[in-house]
Amino acid sequence: MEVIRYDFDLKCHRSTEYHLHGLGDLHSGTVHCCEEHFKAKVKKIQEDKYARWIGMGDLGEYIAPKDKRWDADVIAPWVDKGDIGYSLEQRIEKLLSPIKTQCIGLLKGNHEITYAQHNDGKVHEHVCDRLGVQNLQYSAFIDLAFARGSNRYVYRVVATHGSGGAITDSAKLIRLERWMNSFDARIFLHAHTHANINASVPTLAVNDAGRIVSRDKIGAMTGCWFSTYTQDVPPSYGEQKTFPPSAIGSPVFTIVPDHDFVSVQS
Repeated sequence: MEVIRYDFDLKCHRSTEYHLHGLGDLHSGTVHCCEEHFKAKVKKIQEDKYARWIGMGDLGEYIAPKDKRWDADVIAPWVDKGDIGYSLEQRIEKLLSPIKTQCIGLLKGNHEITYAQHNDGKVHEHVCDRLGVQNLQYSAFIDLAFARGSNRYVYRVVATHGSGGAITDSAKLIRLERWMNSFDARIFLHAHTHANINASVPTLAVNDAGRIVSRDKIGAMTGCWFSTYTQDVPPSYGEQKTFPPSAIGSPVFTIVPDHDFVSVQS
């Protein structure tokens, strides 16, 4: 598990809103990837100077013939089947280059790990190098630091690609809340489940003035860009297992440091 500090280089005003995005489970390289929707999200981040983002893992499908999940019929036509890892690295770099300077770091997902185990290819590390961003491994503590004049504000984030095979939203919510209860942080990002679910865990704290305040833990499952059911193409593995339709998109956390305010919206 990594521990890093990220200093925002923009000075804030009392009402400045910062935006934190979790971008994961893109699964680039399959015909079920909603790439155009993802490009729209990238453009939105690029146009917001107060936006930053964390890569949440599984940015590529990274399923090769040695993998039991291999299905040549669902591989995107642009993928070089003789060099899948390299094809996906190039594609992901191209998609994310417009916002690489706004990136806090990239988490590694189970698809990257499995591909490396089967093919001896460090695709996650290569993408980090291509973009020039921090490798956050599978999970990370991230301290977001803000400044307004002589005032300093730090918000602790815990982000993980995550795990779990829960199908229902209620089961995924329970997983998210249990995970949030395991760490001392204010903001939580959990990927992998392809769900876009938010949670708030009430927490009491004492502020610098010695007053008891409510500072709820705010967390979210970070959605995905993988369509479980897609018309006119071979079925995804999710469709074959009759999974519910996936939540296309990702949440955004809003932070107003001077007001000690955090919220999340799917």
